[in-house]
Amino acid sequence: MKKNLLFLSALIVAQTSQSQLATFENPVLASESAWYGQDQVTDGDTIYTSDFFSFETNYNAGWGSYAGWAVSNVTDNTTPGWSNQYSAITGSGEAGSDQYGVCYVSSWEGSRVFLDFTFPSPIVGFSVTNTTYAYFAMLNGDDFTKPFGADTNAQGIIDGTNGEDWFLLTIYGLNEDSLQTGDSVNFYLADFRFPLDADDYIIDEWTFVDLTSLGAVKGLEFVLTSTDTTGGFGMNNPAYFAAENFEVSLGVEENEISELEVYPNPTTGLVKIQTQFNEQISIYDAAGKLIFSEIVSTSSFEIDLSDFENGLYFITAVSADAFRSAKVIKN
Repeated sequence: MKKNLLFLSALIVAQTSQSQLATFENPVLASESAWYGQDQVTDGDTIYTSDFFSFETNYNAGWGSYAGWAVSNVTDNTTPGWSNQYSAITGSGEAGSDQYGVCYVSSWEGSRVFLDFTFPSPIVGFSVTNTTYAYFAMLNGDDFTKPFGADTNAQGIIDGTNGEDWFLLTIYGLNEDSLQTGDSVNFYLADFRFPLDADDYIIDEWTFVDLTSLGAVKGLEFVLTSTDTTGGFGMNNPAYFAAENFEVSLGVEENEISELEVYPNPTTGLVKIQTQFNEQISIYDAAGKLIFSEIVSTSSFEIDLSDFENGLYFITAVSADAFRSAKVIKN
């Protein structure tokens, strides 16, 4: 199965001792069940907390429904439909763990995650997959969702997509005022736009998404969009995804987090980077592909981008106690 290019920084992976995970493993749920705020006394907003992360959810007793985040250990990954909305298509958490998160991205309620730190900090990333409900709706279609790759909607009417469907998760960084910082990361949960049909895919395994390009943030906001929008009621395919192992880099909160100095910017090739001793310098293209990584021990470092395509590049500098990042445009 073809996947998106994944953002992955070798140094941050090596520094797991400097990080903390939100794993959804507590509290331990009864077998084959889910928590989605149904035990609260009154309807409304509530928070699920795991380590340094707080996950928003909103429960409505009148409808017996929720929006935002749920915690699940449901293993049924074969039954399609809304009745199986709390199941990940993997049938378990990452690496076989018992519990995982499920997010329903409603148009009326938030689907955000906040860091319980005083200051913004870098979130390394998290693992994501489709829910069983969303997966089979896109694979086979249902009363509302078209089969992805078809040129007609769920009612059999030509929808103008030519079968080039996609289901996109966009993750936005949030600042201290819970507003979007302007930076975001895209991850396709399904993509049928490839010239060869064999390359089309719907994500069916846990896949890591690196968020270090967002820099230091106070939280995240999740938005789902797709090509299946005929009918005038927004997105037709289920607005769900499953998530695991949110990772935050520790030890940075107490240190100054600054913009990495790079020049000239824009550049036609040569880039000079103001570095510190024993920093890992990594460069990613706009799709998140790592194109360069090296540990430096000088106060200034140069790299020539002349052989790379024009466009936007992300540069990160990570040490034991600091995280710096910059964007550079190559013309």
